[in-house]
Amino acid sequence: MKRLLILILISILLMSINTFHANTVTPIKHVIIIIEENHSFDNLFGTYPFGYPPIINNITLSVMWPDGLYNNYTQLEGTKNGVLSWISVPTIPWFPLSYSHPYYANAYDTTDPSEGWTEYHGDYWFGKPIGFIFYSGPQSMAYFSYQQTGILWDYAEEYALADAYFSPVLGLTEPNRVAYLTGFSPNFYSDEAYNVLPFNETIMYQLEKYNISWGYFVYNLNGTPWPLNAFTGINMVHIYDLSEFFKDLKNNSLPSVSWVMFLGGSSDAYDMHPPYNITAGEIELAKVINAIMESDYWNSSVIFITFDEGGGYYDHITPPAINYYGLGQRIPLLIISPYAKEGYVDNYTISGYTLLAFIDYNWHLPWLTNYVKNSDIQGLLNAFNFSSKPRPPIILSPSNWTYPIPLQYPIHYGYIAVVNSDYKSYAEVYPVPSLQYLLPFEIIGIALIVVKKKLLRPIGILLLLIVLGISIYYYNFYNLYSFIAEYYVYSSLIGVLGGTALLVKGRKR
Repeated sequence: MKRLLILILISILLMSINTFHANTVTPIKHVIIIIEENHSFDNLFGTYPFGYPPIINNITLSVMWPDGLYNNYTQLEGTKNGVLSWISVPTIPWFPLSYSHPYYANAYDTTDPSEGWTEYHGDYWFGKPIGFIFYSGPQSMAYFSYQQTGILWDYAEEYALADAYFSPVLGLTEPNRVAYLTGFSPNFYSDEAYNVLPFNETIMYQLEKYNISWGYFVYNLNGTPWPLNAFTGINMVHIYDLSEFFKDLKNNSLPSVSWVMFLGGSSDAYDMHPPYNITAGEIELAKVINAIMESDYWNSSVIFITFDEGGGYYDHITPPAINYYGLGQRIPLLIISPYAKEGYVDNYTISGYTLLAFIDYNWHLPWLTNYVKNSDIQGLLNAFNFSSKPRPPIILSPSNWTYPIPLQYPIHYGYIAVVNSDYKSYAEVYPVPSLQYLLPFEIIGIALIVVKKKLLRPIGILLLLIVLGISIYYYNFYNLYSFIAEYYVYSSLIGVLGGTALLVKGRKR
C-alpha cells in the first residue's frame, strides 16, 4: 500500500511537470508567426490609412494613424502624381545637389532594391536616412497604397498594427530569420550560411524542452527548408508542408506555436519579395488567416504577420542599435487576434525578439536570451485587450476585401501614434572619429602628388597609404562603415598606384 501511494504521488508530480506550461498567462493558447520578405514599414504602410489618392471618410478618420510619410492627411490631398515632395533624399548623401522623393509605385511590384549589410548601413548614412538612393537605388523610394496592399490595410484597420517594430539585424534575410529563432544576432552577414549554429540554441528546442508543441509549415516543402539548414541537429519531425497546417486546423491538432512560411520550399512566389506581385502574396496570406478564423482555434489564437527585413526600401525612422548587428530596419507587424485592439497602432519600440518574448512570457518559460528579455514584452501586450470577450472573426474574400471595410465596432482615435525615436543609432553607439580625417588626408595626398614637385610626391603617397590602411581595416574588421570605407580603399589605392608611377617616371628623367 505504501509503495502504491508513492507511485501515485510520483505520477501526479510528473503530470504536474508536464502540464504546468500548458497554462498560459493570457487567453492565447496558439501563436502563429508568419514572416514575409523584404518590405519596410513606409513602403507598405507609409500612407496608411488614407493612401493615394487619399480616402477621407469616417473609417480612415476613426482608426489610429501610424508614424509614416505624412504629418497630416491634408498633405496627401495636395499630392501631385503621388510624389511626396515634402520628403527629400539626396542622390549622393555626401554631395547633396539633387534630391528625390517617395513616389507612388502604381504597380503590384517594383524592381528589387539593392540589398546587403553594406547597402543597408549606407542607406542610414551615419545614422540618417539619406543614403537610400545612392546605395539601394531610386526604386527604394517607391511606396504602395491600398490598390496593392488593401488586404493588409484591412487587417490593420480591423486589428492592431505596430509602427515601431524593427527587424533583428540591419542585414540580409538569413541573419534576420536565424535571429527570429535564436533571440540573438548571428555573426555572419550573407544568405549562404550552413550548419553554423546548434539547434539547441533555438526557441524550438526550448519549446521541446518544456513539452510545448510546435510546427514549422512551409509552402511547397522540399527537404530541409532554407534557412533552417543554418542549424545543426535540427529535428525534421516538426517540419511540415503548408498543407498539413490546414489539416491540423480541421483535425484539432494545431501545435501551440506555429511558423507559417512562404519561403524555403521549392517555390517562393508568394513570399512578397520584389519583384513578386505583393497582392498575390496577400491573397495566399488571407487563405491562411481565414482558415484560422474559421477553425475552433480562433478564440485562443494570435497571428503575428511581419517581414524579415526592409529589403532596401526607404523608411524615415533610423533603427536603434542594441548591439553591433542591429536592430534592423523598421518593418510592419500586424497583430491579428480576437483580443487585438481594433484600428489600433502600437508605437512601443519592439522587435523580432519581442515575438519570442511573447512565447516565453505566455508559457511561463525562462527568457531565451537577454535580448528577448529586454525587448519590451509589455509594449507588445499593449496591443491586446485580454479583459474583453473575444471578437468574432472577420473573413476577407474577393467579395469584401476592397479597402476600407466597415469597422467591427465604433472607435475613434484619429491621431498619429508617433514613434519615440530618442534612441541611438549605430553611428552614435559605435562612432569612428578617425573616418572624418580620411577625406582631408586623401585630398591633401592627391594634391601633393599632382603638383610638379618631386619632394612632395612621397609625402602625398604616404598620406594615401595611411588612408588605404585605415579604410582596409574598417572595411574588413569594423564593417559597420564598409559602405564608405570601400570607396576610400579604391580611391586611395588608385592614388597610391598613380603617385608611384609618377614618382618612378620622374626619377627616370
